[in-house]
Amino acid sequence: MQAIVSPLRVGDDLSLRSSLTSPVNYDRDMSKLLYEHTEVVLAEGETPKKENFEKFCGTTSNIDKICLIWALYKSTYETLGQRNFKCDKENCKTEFKQEILLENLIQEDTFTIWEEDKPFYNFVYDIEVPYDDFIYVFETRLPSIRDNNKLLSNISIDALQNNLTQTGSLFTRREQMTLLSKSVAIKRKGLTTTEEIPKTENMQEMLMAFAEYIPHIVSESFFKQYRDKFDKYYPKFYTNVTCPSCGNSMKFQLDLEIEFFRRSLFGGREGSEEL
Repeated sequence: MQAIVSPLRVGDDLSLRSSLTSPVNYDRDMSKLLYEHTEVVLAEGETPKKENFEKFCGTTSNIDKICLIWALYKSTYETLGQRNFKCDKENCKTEFKQEILLENLIQEDTFTIWEEDKPFYNFVYDIEVPYDDFIYVFETRLPSIRDNNKLLSNISIDALQNNLTQTGSLFTRREQMTLLSKSVAIKRKGLTTTEEIPKTENMQEMLMAFAEYIPHIVSESFFKQYRDKFDKYYPKFYTNVTCPSCGNSMKFQLDLEIEFFRRSLFGGREGSEEL
């Protein structure tokens, strides 16, 4: 399968900026923008086609979304502009500027092909964490665009803004666990398989459970097991920049989704050296 992504049009940036007052609306409008600019070729030689929007959101992962953002940037700008750097070599510390080209962010290890036997939206990975008298059971997943927007709709704007202020991240730890989980169950050790186990797939109930019933040490194990399974699939967009004074090479890695948000927020005017 191949995705064909067309460049941004005049007015696209303005449309996104107008929705920034609501994270839910912004996330959905960004998804609509990616949908409008993307056509899919299912097999070589076939005509590009477009699925309906709801199917696009349900069958496009957050990983796919980041890749589509890269393609949208690449087809529109080719570059992220000049960026400021400072050599990290102790006896140098030279400050310099270098242009970051979109094509240079793709390295040999940027992408990892999906290796599971089901498409991501049908794939569930079980994580079990025993602690004290209980076993915490999570059905985890790679979230889709629809999952992300659904979680945003369950969190107040004030809470999201507080998250950004306090942690620099849109979601708290419990909210991240909710996004990454299809369901959660808590069972007492020694239960027979025939006994009913409390389980929920409801996002509001999971948010409450993660806040009130899941010990911190359980969440630590959850994230470690999740990262061990899924981190390899997250694309790594980076390039190496070279200090002009001493030749020291430094790795420059960035989150394209945050870049996209900053451009929407500032309209490409974050500084004279930016796009």
